[in-house]
Amino acid sequence: MDNIITGVIGIAIFLAFIGGLAQTIGETPFVIIVLIVGSMAAYDVYENIRDNRNPNKPDEAS
Repeated sequence: MDNIITGVIGIAIFLAFIGGLAQTIGETPFVIIVLIVGSMAAYDVYENIRDNRNPNKPDEAS
């Protein structure tokens, strides 16, 4: 449960920060990069939360 809370808070702060930068700078290529990086970060948090909620899943690395 702690991972979910810290993950959501962390991603919210990160997205607010890079979103503010994108709005301040206002250049289209930078906005596109921010959108891509923000969506990748949000997806990573989602994957980590999903993996942590299913402890019976076998390890894929071996």
